[in-house]
Amino acid sequence: MLYYVPIETMEQRYTKMMNDVISPLVDFVIYPEFEYPQVIEKWQFLDINKTSIFKAKQLEMIAKLFYEWKVKDWDKFLIADIFFPWIESIKYMAELQDIRVKIYWYNHAWRADINDFVQKLWIWADYSEKAYHLACDFIFVWSEYHRKLISKYFWIDKSKIFVCWPAWDIDYVSKILDNNDIQKEDFIIMPQRLSKEKWIEKFFEFAKKCDKKIVITSSWNKTDIELPANVEYVYWLTKREYYEYMKKARRYISFAYQETFWYTLQEAIYYKCNILVPDRVCYPEMVPEENIYKSYDSILWMLEKDLVIPMSYTEQRDKNYVKMIDFINNH
Repeated sequence: MLYYVPIETMEQRYTKMMNDVISPLVDFVIYPEFEYPQVIEKWQFLDINKTSIFKAKQLEMIAKLFYEWKVKDWDKFLIADIFFPWIESIKYMAELQDIRVKIYWYNHAWRADINDFVQKLWIWADYSEKAYHLACDFIFVWSEYHRKLISKYFWIDKSKIFVCWPAWDIDYVSKILDNNDIQKEDFIIMPQRLSKEKWIEKFFEFAKKCDKKIVITSSWNKTDIELPANVEYVYWLTKREYYEYMKKARRYISFAYQETFWYTLQEAIYYKCNILVPDRVCYPEMVPEENIYKSYDSILWMLEKDLVIPMSYTEQRDKNYVKMIDFINNH
């Protein structure tokens, strides 16, 4: 039996795609009844309070399965979020009931990444995350950069870390909005949060020198940050609304210092944007060398080049979640 413990589904975020494509491939989905907001009302990625309520309800479901002895030897749990403290509870119940289970865990990013916003957590978080890594049988990460990051920081056995890429599905994207009849407009899209790890300060420096319109697309909420005159900030977008911007944008840019795999980069390839990203984090794995800028002084002239990336760069990661499930079934 393979139990899937998902992140709460949000159409705006990649969690809906992730849950929609993985859920049919497992035996049981641990998804409680809970009215979760469909826009990000506060915080950055998910509402930290409401996601904690959601996870508590997931633990209740899991605990009932153990209480009723429905969990059997060699059953497996696929946990979709590193921020799931009940890994400890699963091990606690399984080991004290002498049930041998396996745990597979998606590590998105955490304290191993010095640029991640959770660095503000105190040192206790290091011990918690290391315990989670040790408690799991295998850890799924999204890039080689990501694998090296956590194996170096936590000294985790590299044989436990499997680079599977995230649950990317081109068919899912095309059903929302296909890439036929693309009519490009002369603006740059930057689909990122206005946050430190995305190096928004450097973006503002660039925007003031750039004479092109720049659109920041966000599933997040409105901002009080004063923006340069050529920057438009659109927020609380539905997935289709966001894709409509991506489909029209001629250029796509990033300044991020924190990224382990980027859905928006795959989307930009799909919608045939000219793509320009920095020479750091996971980007060298994701794009050809000509799409990487080495210095900030080169950005403006590089934006005038033809930097559309062949679809093969995203097709090679299409339906990778099937490989992940196959890995679980065979390990």
